[in-house]
Amino acid sequence: MKTAVTTVIAASHFGKKTNLTPANNLTSTKPVTIAVVRNVLVPKHFITMLLPTRKRTAMVKKSITTVLELANNPTRIHVAVAYDSNDDESHNYFTSNAWKLLVENTGATQQIYKIERLGWTALHEYYNFLASNIVSDWYFIWNDDAFMQTQGWDQEIFINKDYKGLLSMESNGKRPDSTLFPCVNRLWIDTFGMIGMNPVDQWIQDITYDIAVKRINSKIFHDHFKTTGNNNDEVYQETSKNKKFTKRAYKTDEMDKLKQSWIEQWQSAINEN
Repeated sequence: MKTAVTTVIAASHFGKKTNLTPANNLTSTKPVTIAVVRNVLVPKHFITMLLPTRKRTAMVKKSITTVLELANNPTRIHVAVAYDSNDDESHNYFTSNAWKLLVENTGATQQIYKIERLGWTALHEYYNFLASNIVSDWYFIWNDDAFMQTQGWDQEIFINKDYKGLLSMESNGKRPDSTLFPCVNRLWIDTFGMIGMNPVDQWIQDITYDIAVKRINSKIFHDHFKTTGNNNDEVYQETSKNKKFTKRAYKTDEMDKLKQSWIEQWQSAINEN
């Protein structure tokens, strides 16, 4: 796995190349549960939205607004963002008071990571980095062009807080039984130490669908160019050029063997918990 050079913006976390902010200096608008990890104190969150993004700040604002406004209890939510070190648009926005107020005025929390650019073909590395640096009960794979549609979506997850399998929400543009935005329990990270391989949504589905998955009622709108005709921007153009490479890489014998190994590990983890 490639390791990114990381700068942490307004964050309290543990990581290999960054220092932990002491618990008594945490920048938060609400009390947090403190968990002990690697002999240091870190804040524990309930639902963490994992959000890699690049040059889409207006979209991020709209997306996260739906996440927070449609939550029954935004204090359950932590927004974790990773953006590229050469992305000035994102840097200017995520270091602004406008971003901080958007999130923290609701009672939610946030932390931002500025990392060396890895590119779309390594999108899974952004998710893996965020998840490995954050202690949370649930990890929600999120996109900057995703918009929550259901009031009380967080309550549905809270009701299922003891469930160990995949929580799935319906979204447009995919087969009815697919999960474009997976939400996985802490057990997933404890088992594998990461979110998965690229594309992470397909990877998580392939591991979990025959073992433990629950479709809940909340819905997500995905404003993707292939589905809606919107957002045919620089970011989409880059991803569309690289998708064939990613699909070929996903279907290799090496990836199949890794997938089977994960399936066996996940089955054991579910059986034991």
